[in-house]
Amino acid sequence: MTPFELSLENDLHVEWQRFANDWLFRWHGMTYEGGVTDVDDFRDGRIHYSGIAFGYQQQQIFWQAIDRYLLQKVHEIFKRWDAETATYPAPIRLASIDGIDRHLRQFVHRIIQHALDTDRRLRGMGYPENVRHFDSSGNMSRAEAEIARLGQAHRALLEAKLKKEEPPQVRFLSWKRLEDFYANNKGLIWLGGIAATAIAAAWRYFSG
Repeated sequence: MTPFELSLENDLHVEWQRFANDWLFRWHGMTYEGGVTDVDDFRDGRIHYSGIAFGYQQQQIFWQAIDRYLLQKVHEIFKRWDAETATYPAPIRLASIDGIDRHLRQFVHRIIQHALDTDRRLRGMGYPENVRHFDSSGNMSRAEAEIARLGQAHRALLEAKLKKEEPPQVRFLSWKRLEDFYANNKGLIWLGGIAATAIAAAWRYFSG
């Protein structure tokens, strides 16, 4: 495991806690009198509610914002990886992508599980057991697809680089190929042998 992967594992754990406390928890503010929900919408704006129920519209905005957050976080991590591992040898960078993929998938799963719990509590108004779970499979699939897409793109670049750096291969004739050549060119080889013998004899005669 590379130093970047070790650092990322800890960073994502801290980020999961921050998101749970600073974003998900604040949605409960809208459900009681005098309370306020004011959170980032992850597109340069804010989501602001006060003193109303968590209905269908609020639920859609809630999950759309989580979608944007997760996709942005995936891109952010791959940009960090690209910058912070630039000095690593290409084979090590290539192997580390599997670790990045694994950590990000775990992070996405934890965020969505906590978001599902928050969604159910908000809709249940204190009685989450009375409402059904939201189907978050689409949110999970979109985030995981982006992780796979970016991972594959970086793998392809590194594999192409490694291929260019491979030393040229020296090709040797195999014994089987030599046998085949001899079988197909016996006459030519016989004539060549006679010619070589004649030339050697003539050279000895004239040089003697």
